[in-house]
Amino acid sequence: MRSLPIAPLAQQKEFWASKFQDVGWVAPRLIAGMATSDYFYCREIVQVRTDTWYRGRVVLVADAAHCPSPMTGMGTTSALVGAYVLAGEIAHNAGDLGVAFANYDRTLRPFLGELQRLPGWVFPLIMPKARLGLVAWLRIPQLVARFAGEERGGWVVPEYALLNESMAKRGEGELLGLRGKELG
Repeated sequence: MRSLPIAPLAQQKEFWASKFQDVGWVAPRLIAGMATSDYFYCREIVQVRTDTWYRGRVVLVADAAHCPSPMTGMGTTSALVGAYVLAGEIAHNAGDLGVAFANYDRTLRPFLGELQRLPGWVFPLIMPKARLGLVAWLRIPQLVARFAGEERGGWVVPEYALLNESMAKRGEGELLGLRGKELG
């Protein structure tokens, strides 16, 4: 499977057709469309985790630092929250970027740790083997919205007085509307 994205296009299409040929429902139509399409894209989903998001004066942000699981739908949220925390820590520790970067890493990691976890029961949903699995896969956003509670995680976005004061002076208001809100 790892070599599939670099295999010839015909081999990639054959692989996916064989995986979904017995699923039923609209799968035969989708397979036929895939076989004749000039536009086909196949890549593996990879999530890299690092022990630190900074070294010296270089800091990783967003997906480069803390890409959440693709099943969470939280990529943009984690990127914006991460940028806010990094800006806040730099504003609070402007004289020592090493401390600012270490605090960014330490402050944000609990929130991102939750987003990066992908429970084992999700894998059968990603690669359905039966009609029920395919229907479930197509309904994941609705299922998540229905069963996910607003209070999950309990991580609270930190407040950065210096950052917020600086923005208020420029008339920019509250950054992202996130300050002091619970996320997760």
